[in-house]
Amino acid sequence: MSIPKPIAALAAGSLMMVSVAALAQSGGTAARRDNPGVQVLVLADEANVNWIEKSSVAALREGVIEKMELQVGMPVKAGGTIGTLHRKFAEYGMRKAELQAKAIAPKEKAKAQEEVAASVCARNKRLNEHRPGMVSAEDVAKAEGELKVATAMIHEAEENQEIAKAEYAVAKQTYDEHTILAPFDGIITRRMKNPGESVRAGDAVVELGNLNKLCADAYVPLEYAYRVKEDQIVEIQPVLTRAGSEPLAIESKRFRGKITFVDPEIQAVAETAVHIRAEFDNPPPWELKPGLKVKMTIFLTPAAAANAPPSSSSTRTARTQ
Repeated sequence: MSIPKPIAALAAGSLMMVSVAALAQSGGTAARRDNPGVQVLVLADEANVNWIEKSSVAALREGVIEKMELQVGMPVKAGGTIGTLHRKFAEYGMRKAELQAKAIAPKEKAKAQEEVAASVCARNKRLNEHRPGMVSAEDVAKAEGELKVATAMIHEAEENQEIAKAEYAVAKQTYDEHTILAPFDGIITRRMKNPGESVRAGDAVVELGNLNKLCADAYVPLEYAYRVKEDQIVEIQPVLTRAGSEPLAIESKRFRGKITFVDPEIQAVAETAVHIRAEFDNPPPWELKPGLKVKMTIFLTPAAAANAPPSSSSTRTARTQ
């Protein structure tokens, strides 16, 4: 059985643990693993920067694409239009359903019939009170029956109008689903369909990714897993160049985030590590990129995070404010 690279590297590698004092004085001094005063963990193995939100945005309806609003690399807000399908037929169906939902003539007609029938019944009653038998029992029963029918017609008209409203809602939803909308803020990273091409319901049209918030996945050796918890502050530093090469400017920057997930399950292979995930704000110009390898530092206490030098991300945020 082969061991995954991240876990094998952890098993073979080492973990540097530094106290706040040592970190401030020397920029990172190795400490004994059993040192209870350790407040900062520097993972020896690199973490991976990944997307949090990335989606293949699909068409909800079968049809032919009429228009595509966005090209690769263009940003879009949540709810923004990505493209539209030809929708004339759906538009006509929606208008028809809207007219039926607003129709009041059937109910008004039934009300008029009810008023006439009620008037006949009242007149028959007055005549029979004035002179019993003036209106036959058969005519009385017939007039009362017509009144009941007219009342029932009012209820029927009201029910039909409610059904028509529901049908209009269905027709409007069908019309709306001919527009392909962005489910979240992001940029278009790939476009699979163009105007004039047919799509089926569920076919992906574009890939959308949100660069404003990214995560980094790392592995903590098992013996330290119980000291790493959600909401602890972490810092990452990009690693791009090989040993001996001139470092790039981005490699001198540090980005601060916090741990959002500690896997309750130990890695099944070799049982040497626990997976953790930290999330980071990444506002424009989006210096962090999915796929980056980064060094990760975990601050085990709030004091350790407070005493550490400010990160590049916090400095940039302060300047923009």
